[in-house]
Amino acid sequence: MKNTLEFLKILFKIFIIIEIVIAFYSVFAGVIFSIGSDVNVIYSIIVCFLAINSLFFGFTGQIIILFYKGLILYPLIYLKVFIIIFFIILFFKLRKKFNKKLAFKYSIIPMIIIFALYNYFFRTIPDYSSKTHERIVTLSDYKKYQQGYCLEEDRILPKDELYKRVVINFLKTKRWDETYKHLSFSLNEDNEDKINYYIHKDFNLDNYKEFLKQRALEKEYFSLDELQEVDYSKYLAIDTKNNKAGFIKPVILANNSIKQYYVYLDDSFYFKENTIFYKKIHLYTLQEQEKNLDKLIKKFKNYKDDFTYGIVFDNCGNF
Repeated sequence: MKNTLEFLKILFKIFIIIEIVIAFYSVFAGVIFSIGSDVNVIYSIIVCFLAINSLFFGFTGQIIILFYKGLILYPLIYLKVFIIIFFIILFFKLRKKFNKKLAFKYSIIPMIIIFALYNYFFRTIPDYSSKTHERIVTLSDYKKYQQGYCLEEDRILPKDELYKRVVINFLKTKRWDETYKHLSFSLNEDNEDKINYYIHKDFNLDNYKEFLKQRALEKEYFSLDELQEVDYSKYLAIDTKNNKAGFIKPVILANNSIKQYYVYLDDSFYFKENTIFYKKIHLYTLQEQEKNLDKLIKKFKNYKDDFTYGIVFDNCGNF
């Protein structure tokens, strides 16, 4: 308790010193700014004082927040830094009592041994279910992960199950991204319900080009009463032989509030190693889209290597 009070006293003294320094520069700056103007000197000093306080403590606060986030997201990095600092301080302490060789022997060498043992017995693997997107494991678990094991379930997921998980997680994330972007511009949270996955009874894999061309001429791709909200996982088809996935019927992520749509077809996802690549038809701003619709659809239908967007996932299907 005493140590805490002493620490608080030190912080308070530092705060007072900072405020005195800020007040001194505020008087100086306030007088300079008020010269040759109609602004009152006292008013100018107060404004400068408040502005400098805001800038200084705002900047300090950002540094503290960044440090805190770094400590939460990357604790092992901070631990390694702490170990290095600790042994360096120990080296300088021991150097006062012993010669440099002994100080080095009792401080720096143990640090090197600790890092060598850590690097031998522990490894880092991807774990996208965690905030840090990584996980520290033993050497044996690392070897299992390299073989394809999902360590949380202690098994290698079959390709079809793994790919299905990845696609479902991707589409959940995509819906949330669209919802968040829309709500950031709107105070009406009821609009979140209008952003979801749908199918259209007359819209299929055989006629989607003609359908979209016709709707472009009609100035509206879809209307809300035409769309049927669905569980998209029921329409998902996995092709493990060719490492692809898609839907047996076009699935539409619709943001009906602003008339924006993403259409996913039968070949929208491709897997290579632990990366999912995806493509979609993006329908937005109908007046602009109408001019380039034929070109867009032709490109979407005929390309072979147009999977330009890739997301890495772990052995459990998280990303």
